[in-house]
Amino acid sequence: MNQTAQTKYGAVRGYIQDGIVKFHGIPYAKPPVGDLRFRLPQPPEPWEGELDATRRGSVCPQYTSDLDKPMGPVTLPRDENCLTLAVSTPDLDGCLPVAVWLHGGANCYCGGDLPWYDGASLARSENVVEVNINFRLGPFGFLCVKGVQEENLCIEDQMLALRWVRENIRSFGGDPDRVTLFGQSAGGNAIAHILSREDSEGLFRQIVLQSASLGRGNHLRADAFEVGSAVLRDLGIDEGAPDVLRQLQEKTVDELLRAAEDIPAELKAKHQGMCFKPVMDAWHTPEQTALRAASMAAARKIRVMTGFTREETHAFSTARDPEALNNLRIGQYLRYDIPGQLFARKAAELGCEVWKYEFDWSAPESIYDACHCLELPFLFGNFDAWDAPFLAGGKPEEMDKLKDTLQAAWGCFFRGETPAETVWPKYEPDSWQIRIFDNIQDPVGTEPDYSV
Repeated sequence: MNQTAQTKYGAVRGYIQDGIVKFHGIPYAKPPVGDLRFRLPQPPEPWEGELDATRRGSVCPQYTSDLDKPMGPVTLPRDENCLTLAVSTPDLDGCLPVAVWLHGGANCYCGGDLPWYDGASLARSENVVEVNINFRLGPFGFLCVKGVQEENLCIEDQMLALRWVRENIRSFGGDPDRVTLFGQSAGGNAIAHILSREDSEGLFRQIVLQSASLGRGNHLRADAFEVGSAVLRDLGIDEGAPDVLRQLQEKTVDELLRAAEDIPAELKAKHQGMCFKPVMDAWHTPEQTALRAASMAAARKIRVMTGFTREETHAFSTARDPEALNNLRIGQYLRYDIPGQLFARKAAELGCEVWKYEFDWSAPESIYDACHCLELPFLFGNFDAWDAPFLAGGKPEEMDKLKDTLQAAWGCFFRGETPAETVWPKYEPDSWQIRIFDNIQDPVGTEPDYSV
């Protein structure tokens, strides 16, 4: 059965599935192709009639990721015409809390409207409107060339999508004054960056940072230019030419992806393998990034949920000898635990309401333990969409129970409610209590001090 919603730009036609009205592939910007490649996103052109919003939008062009091994492959079509979003809503006529998802993938991989992240289960169980955003990735979203393209295009895509939500979500049963941003890994980093911008005020009231790798920090502009110069050299483009942008716009998708993959090894090592990330000279170190986000959250009275999996870095390697495990542990401290703790403690000290968690469940036949991304199948409740080795051997009854627990916890936060102290106490500067998700009877623990 089809359903129609009216946006600022025209009507969109979705469909009902198990009581949830779903829309896919809604454009929030013009396609960033041709003369708009490597340019700021532009609002979409209005359309006549009803736009078919029954098929998932394409994800940004990308190669395979190392996380394909624990998670399984990305299967949606890949196309530069990717600036679309999806909406799952229980009630087109409601005024429900809105949860906007920013996916992870090291700023180079994945997509918002993948079946993995289908919002129907979460919308149904928690009575919220769930929104998934696709945005530009890798060189398409972060290539920085002096005097040619110096914007954080991926972040600008996300900002334009959030403005679209502000302007249009009432037509989908959502309350624009009750918006939560939730994102994982690079998506969590993006939320911290967006929060830190003055022009994001009023676009959301709450944030959820899941496994945000704040330890990667931001690029200095000089670093981003260095990466951009390497890409131009690989493409055979003279950086001093008067038509650099035109030449970039004429390159094929495969040429651009290959040049991004062929960045020199020493440059990749310098940036911990993440050569494409936001540029911000004013707050670029992990400490500066965490403190800036915390101070802006406090200034706006933003409610905060944040947390990590117990063994984040076990997703990136299968080596389990003592030396490898020690290196993985150090990597987790530096990339996740230490800057994440600094952010949470500073936000709490400055007066934010903060809830923190750790996801400890692991599948009995998985070599990946409680690794990066493992909470996502439970949060979105789409186990059938995951052909994921990190779920190997999981018992369906146990997984369903943990799914219900996780969705209820996130739903409580989305609705602006306060969980019972006995179930999930606030994270306070003098107690550091956190929620443990692992189907255990006593779910509350105390976080270690990672700064010592």
